[in-house]
Amino acid sequence: MIKIIDIELFRFDAKVDYLPYYKRYRIRCSTTDTVLDLLDKINDIEKFSYESSSDFNIKINDIFLNVKEPVFDVVELLGSEFKIEPMSIYRAKTDLLVDKEDYLDRISIFDKFVDSKELVKYLDNGELDYYASNTCNINRDYIGDHALLIAYGLIEDMPEIKQELLGLISKSDIGIWYHTSLENRVFNYDMNKEKKIKDLLNMLPKVIDLDIKETRKTDQSQIKITQYFDGFNIASYEGLTKDSCVTLINDSKANNIEISCKNEDLAPYSSLVNQSFSLKIAGEILLQAKDSNADFLIVRDKDDILLFDDKQIKIEREMGREIGMPIISQEQFIGLLGGEKDIVKLGLDTHKIKASFL
Repeated sequence: MIKIIDIELFRFDAKVDYLPYYKRYRIRCSTTDTVLDLLDKINDIEKFSYESSSDFNIKINDIFLNVKEPVFDVVELLGSEFKIEPMSIYRAKTDLLVDKEDYLDRISIFDKFVDSKELVKYLDNGELDYYASNTCNINRDYIGDHALLIAYGLIEDMPEIKQELLGLISKSDIGIWYHTSLENRVFNYDMNKEKKIKDLLNMLPKVIDLDIKETRKTDQSQIKITQYFDGFNIASYEGLTKDSCVTLINDSKANNIEISCKNEDLAPYSSLVNQSFSLKIAGEILLQAKDSNADFLIVRDKDDILLFDDKQIKIEREMGREIGMPIISQEQFIGLLGGEKDIVKLGLDTHKIKASFL
């Protein structure tokens, strides 16, 4: 079986280029081809900078992955149009190669405990753990998930240094508080890594009193639509739950606006040390919706409304832009679709940003 992959390949030379550009290719791939094979085929057509090695990591359509992954598996998730980029555009040197000085610098804090050869055994594709984190887009000094996972392994092996290590990884400006899940950002992500980071968080006294509620999924079954949204552009934020309402949006006859950050983690633990970090993540989501001409944003529940609506003025200050994006929960949207027009019954009367169509 053969698949045709349409590719946009990131090209950039930090020594001569001011901005990156993309070159297009159309490549034939078979069921046995890996992403590395795909890169090699492009390189046969036109030389570019990458590592022809199974240890190499890249980003395709905003999903981070190792080049050992089968192309057909990636197509199943992302479709057959690939936008191929380096792990970090910010750190790009030449094409898909990046400057890894920051990655290595973060783990130098462990030099006093183990030498570099011993450190390797604690890293399981640590580059993906570091560069895939959305946290690094907002806080470039973040210690990195790879460092957190090293700390976890060291604590297991040397429990006598536990408190010292916890002190290193929990600094209020760069520490574990800013961790955001990689579940929706890394291809075939090992969720055991997320569990280890949660275990580290639970070792910290500040976390004990923090009440983080699980998002309640909205029942979307057996909805009878009597009020439609023809001509509306609607975006949605689903978070880690992937509790999608795309079908509802389509059934409402509205235009579904896809935003790339709709499944981002809101870093709930960051509120223990920094009140603005989650606002910046929410701001990126709101601005994507706004810049995509969405009329309103559907969020998961009341907790999301408290962030995206109630704090939207603070978010605007953080982002340095006016937003004015109406926010509606999935439950409220279902009520509107069912024909409810009473804003008090819907709970829309308390929203700070009013929806003009109500």
